[in-house]
Amino acid sequence: MRRSAGNTMRPSNAPPGAQVINNFPGAYPSEDWCAHYWTVDTRGKLAQRQVTVKLPQGYGEVCPGVEIGQQGCIQGVRRWGLTCYPSLLEEIGFDPWPLLPLAGGYTDPGAALMHIMIEVTRFDLPGHFIIASDQYPLLLFDPTGRLKGSHNRWQTYLGALAWMASEGRVNSQFELLRTTNSQLYRESVAYLRQVLRRRA
Repeated sequence: MRRSAGNTMRPSNAPPGAQVINNFPGAYPSEDWCAHYWTVDTRGKLAQRQVTVKLPQGYGEVCPGVEIGQQGCIQGVRRWGLTCYPSLLEEIGFDPWPLLPLAGGYTDPGAALMHIMIEVTRFDLPGHFIIASDQYPLLLFDPTGRLKGSHNRWQTYLGALAWMASEGRVNSQFELLRTTNSQLYRESVAYLRQVLRRRA
């Protein structure tokens, strides 16, 4: 495999200019899903991104439509990208055995198969620090354009800035601050952006 799962705060391995993310090109029939998300660069600048992620064919049929704020088929969002539920692969009859040779380094076939199932549904997205909050949710649309996943319980904009400015010592969402003291939240964002711009 080209990359390991890593921790929640590792950088993304996706090429910065990538438009399509496909972990196993040509290995199985796939369908195009569209991920809309927000990312924060090294200078603290916020930017909206959109990329195509390749999920196995039929995945959209077993994932119901959702409204913003409902998780749907998204298992989680991390600094590096998103993970969809591997359990849905069983519902579409996805066969991971042909991909077993791609799971190098595993002596236990069961562990190798689990690794493959995770890799099929886990996507590094282009961006330095991907966020997902009430203000800036990550949205995932199936090939028909229907919303099938949303995530708003990961890092806020201020959370990403604080983590970067503190070099990883501060790891907090600051969602409560945003909802209870929006002025202080905005002032904190402005201050930390200045800090990051000076460092760049």
